[in-house]
Amino acid sequence: MGDPQNNPADAYLVTSDTGKVFVSWTEQVPDGQGRNVFIGTVAREGQQLSEIRQMNQQPISGHGGENLAKFAVSPGDQVAAIWTPFSAEPGHPGLPLKLTHAEDGEPFSAEKVLNDDQKEVSRANFSGMGTSPDGKIFAAWLDGRNDLDAKQLFMAISEDGKTFSKNYSIAPAACPCCRPSVNFLDGGQTVLVAYRENALPSGYITPDNVRDHLMIRSNDGGRTFSDPVVISDDGWVPIGCPHAGISIDVDSRDTIHAVWWTGGRAADEAGIYYTYSEDGGESFIPRQLISKTAEDTVLHTQVVADQNDTVYAAWVGIREERPQILLTHRLAGQQQWSPIDHASDTSWNAIYPMLTVDNEKLYVAWTERKGEASQVNLRTTPLAGN
Repeated sequence: MGDPQNNPADAYLVTSDTGKVFVSWTEQVPDGQGRNVFIGTVAREGQQLSEIRQMNQQPISGHGGENLAKFAVSPGDQVAAIWTPFSAEPGHPGLPLKLTHAEDGEPFSAEKVLNDDQKEVSRANFSGMGTSPDGKIFAAWLDGRNDLDAKQLFMAISEDGKTFSKNYSIAPAACPCCRPSVNFLDGGQTVLVAYRENALPSGYITPDNVRDHLMIRSNDGGRTFSDPVVISDDGWVPIGCPHAGISIDVDSRDTIHAVWWTGGRAADEAGIYYTYSEDGGESFIPRQLISKTAEDTVLHTQVVADQNDTVYAAWVGIREERPQILLTHRLAGQQQWSPIDHASDTSWNAIYPMLTVDNEKLYVAWTERKGEASQVNLRTTPLAGN
């Protein structure tokens, strides 16, 4: 998708409450610096895109991956999007997060600043977004406004899809380079946020700087959050920044599903893991290994559940010395995963998978790179059991 001359990358997928599948991606600014971000909808009968719109007016950052542009869709297929702007300054000092919105099919509004600290240089980035069943949009991101050597987890809420509330901290310390994940229980009454912990700034390599994943929950619509629960006691202490957040989704029975990569305490523990919670995120079952990986290769994951509570997991796996997109699923009530499939089958390096579902299909998108070139691929397949 996109203009191949402008090296498309950074796919992101969301299904609205009307069943419309939206996909965004970025492209290099022609004859300029930074990137533009576009959004379109996927035709049900195939993979053609329609209603393609450019979301930004000023170039956005080219540092995608975990920090790619995110969007959420509220009732009426209104889209709200946030991203990190492009900075040409040496060392890439951060700029405030930008926000835009559009009605169904309409042009996007002028960009506004999301983080309200009024600082010209900001360390706000690595965001997650989610739309609750009652139509509110929740944005969470990593923010260094209070400590340039560490990050806190911040949140803002939109009730109209256009304006967001005052920013507030919901966790005092988080891994400074791993995106958070936002989801909901109880018809939206409970807000879930999962993120990777960080006891110390990322430059400190000590036994205390563990990067396990945590979950916090709010029973009052996001105003206050619980103490964190450890999703899995992996005990991983990395060298540097992982850039590998956890992915969570909630099925029709309010079971929370989580898939992530970890290096573990020892080399033979490195892998793609899965767990779930049936008590609203107060506890998680012991992790289950989906795929073993090399210890020195940071990989990325996605998980989604369909209306039949089938769980799909996608991740980057190394095959024939190239990163490729792998996929498996687990039917409701079963403990075993299906044989692993290749979503990608290419001589390019396939990275950063994205997943969503509608009532009929699973949608898988990813970025491919070869040298300086990049492209975005999108594939669909019928839901398991259809």
